[in-house]
Amino acid sequence: MKDNYKRSAGTKNSKRKRGQNQKLSRKSIVKRVLILTVLIGLIFLVLGSMLFAYYVSQAPAFSEEKLRDPVPAQIYDRNDELVTTVYQGQRRESVDIEDVPDHVVDAVLAVEDNRFYEHGAIDFWRLGSAVLSNIFDGFGSEGASTITQQVVKRTFLTDDKSIERKAQEAYLAYRLEQEYSKDEILEMYLNKIYYSDGIYGIRTASQYYFDKELDDLNLAEAAYLAGLPQLPNRYNLYVEDNRGVDRAQIVLRLMHEHERISSEEYEEAQNHDLYAGLVERSDEDRASTEPENPEFASYINFIKNEISAHDSFRNVDISELMASGIEIYTNMDAGIQRNLQNLTDNRDYYYNPKFQSDDFDIASTILDTQSGELIAISGGRDYQEVVDHNQALVPRNVGSTMKPFLSYGPAIEELEWRTDQTVEDEYEYSPEGIDHISIYNYDMQDHGQVTIREALSRSYNIPAVKAYEIVKDEAGGDAPREFAEEVGFDYTAIGEGDYEVSFNDVLGGRDSAFTPLQMAEAYSALGNNGEYNSAHAVRHVVTNNGDTVEFEHESEQVMEDYTAYMLTDILKDTFEPYGSADYIYMDGLNIAAKTGTTSYSRELREEQDLPDNAAKDAWIVGYTPEYTMSVWTGFTATEEGGETSFVGTDEHITPQWFFRDIMQSISTYNGQDFEQPDSVIRMNNGELAVQGSEDFAEYEESGSSGGTGSGGSDGGSDGGNGDNGDDDNGSNNSWNWSWGNGGDEESNGDDEESSGQNDSQEDEEIEETPVTGEPSTGEEVNEDPVEQESVDDGPGNVGTEQEENTNEEAETVPDESPPEESGDDSTDEAPESEPAEDADDDAA
Repeated sequence: MKDNYKRSAGTKNSKRKRGQNQKLSRKSIVKRVLILTVLIGLIFLVLGSMLFAYYVSQAPAFSEEKLRDPVPAQIYDRNDELVTTVYQGQRRESVDIEDVPDHVVDAVLAVEDNRFYEHGAIDFWRLGSAVLSNIFDGFGSEGASTITQQVVKRTFLTDDKSIERKAQEAYLAYRLEQEYSKDEILEMYLNKIYYSDGIYGIRTASQYYFDKELDDLNLAEAAYLAGLPQLPNRYNLYVEDNRGVDRAQIVLRLMHEHERISSEEYEEAQNHDLYAGLVERSDEDRASTEPENPEFASYINFIKNEISAHDSFRNVDISELMASGIEIYTNMDAGIQRNLQNLTDNRDYYYNPKFQSDDFDIASTILDTQSGELIAISGGRDYQEVVDHNQALVPRNVGSTMKPFLSYGPAIEELEWRTDQTVEDEYEYSPEGIDHISIYNYDMQDHGQVTIREALSRSYNIPAVKAYEIVKDEAGGDAPREFAEEVGFDYTAIGEGDYEVSFNDVLGGRDSAFTPLQMAEAYSALGNNGEYNSAHAVRHVVTNNGDTVEFEHESEQVMEDYTAYMLTDILKDTFEPYGSADYIYMDGLNIAAKTGTTSYSRELREEQDLPDNAAKDAWIVGYTPEYTMSVWTGFTATEEGGETSFVGTDEHITPQWFFRDIMQSISTYNGQDFEQPDSVIRMNNGELAVQGSEDFAEYEESGSSGGTGSGGSDGGSDGGNGDNGDDDNGSNNSWNWSWGNGGDEESNGDDEESSGQNDSQEDEEIEETPVTGEPSTGEEVNEDPVEQESVDDGPGNVGTEQEENTNEEAETVPDESPPEESGDDSTDEAPESEPAEDADDDAA
């Protein structure tokens, strides 16, 4: 038993020792963990301090000058010359803090920084609360910036939410509190803050929204102005919703919670109608952000859109950015921009009284053909940003200007057609699978076998639709649409993304509505060997802290170079006799172009008592190796009797004169021509073929001229077109044009070019055949969405009957042709006594 006792005692002692050792071990571990934690904390503190010091060293210089007033943006042209400044907000009346009433100060502090007079540059108590709130309620649920930090951010920094920007903000806020008193900082805030519509400063905002001095504001109005700066454009009372009112209610609640107003004051202010005291303002009355030089307004509008889309500025209010003193270096040619807008605004330039109407407008875009740089842009007459839409960015039915991209371009690209490839024309044609619709040419003629050169330059409708159908059959149903989408015509954006392109789209009707800017982008690719560039205005931006933000752009090869060159070669004939723009032949300039017009629906013509040949939109898009220009003209309202419509050839070709005068004034006339790529062969007859194609191989084997060519025998078939009188020719002769390689084509009966008889020439312009739902009635649809008279295809007057037919047919097939617009673009109008057709019309 003793032995057992001894063993038992020994066991107890050993257990006691082990327990003591374990306690010592646990204490040692805890101690080590604490030491390690402290060391890690010190390391992070040192590293954090070093990083903070580095960020601070990169902070913008503390500038008293920048603290004073908003600084206008400076706009530089392509030669780095300062051309204008954009000074956001025309009225900036500052206020001394002594003149700000207590209830206004209370409203601002309650919503922005309730402990402003109690903390330093940073409110650490509020910061901790915000951190917890963001952890449990989601990032962004609560902010912690003090008024001092907001002044610093708006003066020296951007809205970037990086750690670097926060570190710099904290440092600069500390500097600001060292240099200025709390009252001075609050005064800066009240004078710098943005209140929407280009308004800066709370005094200016009080006058703008309520026509009151600050002393006269009631509690609800003060609360509204205090809450507006958080999201000024969203809470603007002139926007038709109650967000501004809801924001004012939040501010009143905070004022009550922070005991800055009594319960009675709170209840009374809650029931106040803010709209009762709001100054009535139309869109025209609202503050303008128009630049000092209004001729640059359209370009600046585009600049703002481009900057807002850039990753570096996506979360920045563009109005505030433009008032931060940034420098914007652009691709603008100031001289061209000024001349373009001045000619647009000059009403004396437009001979026809109806073009003096405020309902008439014109928009245009000029790009560098090789780079896509935006040289100049006009958004319309007397354009004012905010008040007006930039018409250069508004989609319109484009008429026959779509033919190169849905018909002949895909045919050359996919099927390697030669430029003398022939298509059988007809007097009347029903698209595949649509027996109840008929299409006609603008001149209501059957031209027999025509080359695609003739068909496109003269804007015949039926060959264009047939070529489109052939491409679909031989290259796949999506081939035309895919070709058009490569140059920026995004049909997938229409409807729910399942839009199916049809013959109506070939003629620029239906939903083929695009902007003048998009048209210039697409055509510039033709002049650039198939290389596409989206239009871009900004080269780089220098921010108010000296950082340079580059705007980089990439081009894309969207079609074969042979396709671009062969289309260009054909479109150069647009200015030759019988071409849709033969009225404006420009001697000595290597230029290609396509015209287009759109007409009204039959319903609207009858409702408004419009002439059968009344057109709604008229286009021309053309290019040299140097510049690409698109011009849209149209009416923004429709009046009875055609007073706000293009009627007859003389009116249809309005954009052509404008195009000619601008292009002649800006072109260098150095003999520069489009360079023929190695992939293209010019045959003995002057026509073009794709090197190595089957057609070219057959041509080599046969040793024949291959096809009829632009000057071949086809010309004879055209002789019957509309104006046999050829009075038009007389007028053409007065131009002393050099006809170039016209060939027999020019001898065709089409007098489109000879302006003597408007009728015949109009017929050609109406090239686009009318589409009709009731062929038996003789009615025909014109290509142009304009009625038969589409300007694009020629100078004549469109026949009344034709236009009517076009609309009617569109009506019979509402899905095929919308009631209001057709896409026809015929060039020449037929004599009034003779119906002319524009496919575009019906297409619409």
